[in-house]
Amino acid sequence: MTIELPQTWHDIEISKFPLIYDVVRDIDLNDNEKKIRVISILSDVNVNELKKIKIDSINQLIDHIQFIFKMEFPKEVESFEHEGYLWKINYDITELSAGDFITLSKLTENEDTIINSLPQIVALFVKPYKKKWLHYEQVEMEYKEIQKLISNMSVGIIYPVAVFFCSAISSLQADIEDYLEKQSKQVMKILQKELNSKSTMTIGVGM
Repeated sequence: MTIELPQTWHDIEISKFPLIYDVVRDIDLNDNEKKIRVISILSDVNVNELKKIKIDSINQLIDHIQFIFKMEFPKEVESFEHEGYLWKINYDITELSAGDFITLSKLTENEDTIINSLPQIVALFVKPYKKKWLHYEQVEMEYKEIQKLISNMSVGIIYPVAVFFCSAISSLQADIEDYLEKQSKQVMKILQKELNSKSTMTIGVGM
């Protein structure tokens, strides 16, 4: 049996990260069980099949995945290339729309929603660009399409970016609530203005 394993987080698709994360933090599993299950996730080989492999061979496989258990990741990047696009990341959350703020608040409610929503979180902050002649031009794209395109990105790119936006959830939530409160007040002012204009009557007096 030939088993190929990734060498870095950049070699692992983000779709596998929630599975890996659940195994690593599972307090009911001992270290060896965790390592075998992680190897199974990364190699798509059944756990029972892995348990049949000689101990020397298993130890060699375990050596290849030690970086998983250190949970050390590259630093966030300003841009990356994927699926034929150059993706630029905007780290300024104040530029999000009210709808995006609401989406972000739901995706960051707790640790589980964050870990299971990494591509969705990152999709809020990236814009695709295509090279035309000697420069790049932004491509208009819906959120769902962006999310779909980056859903198979590597952990090495998506996780550090998502962590940047989730590292201070409490302050982020405060920004969201403050923003939504301001938006609500503006909407109420507009509605009140429209109601006032409709209730105002002009009466003509005959001479």
